[in-house]
Amino acid sequence: MTKQEFLSGKCFTIGAPTYKGANTYSYYKSDSNEGCIMRQSRSSLDNRIVLNDYECNAPTVGSKSFTGFTYVMKKKVVVKYRFEDLIAYEENVGE
Repeated sequence: MTKQEFLSGKCFTIGAPTYKGANTYSYYKSDSNEGCIMRQSRSSLDNRIVLNDYECNAPTVGSKSFTGFTYVMKKKVVVKYRFEDLIAYEENVGE
C-alpha cells in the first residue's frame, strides 16, 4: 500500500486475510486534524461492512510509516506499521 492510498482512506489488512469476513482497517482524519484508524467488521457471508468502529489514534503519519496508540486496561499500547507492510483490500477478494 502507498502512503497516498493510506491517507485517502482506502481499506487495508495487516497481512493477508486468513478467512472470509476478516477485519479491515482504514485511516480517517477529522476536521480538527486528528487522525485515527477505523476497523471494519465484515460479514462472513458476503464481506460487506457490518460495523465501522474506532481502533486507535494515529497522531503520526510519516513518509514510510504511521504510529498509532490506544489504551487497554489503563495501559498505553503503541503500534508502528510501514505502509509497505499494509495490503490494500480489494472488494472482490475471497468471494
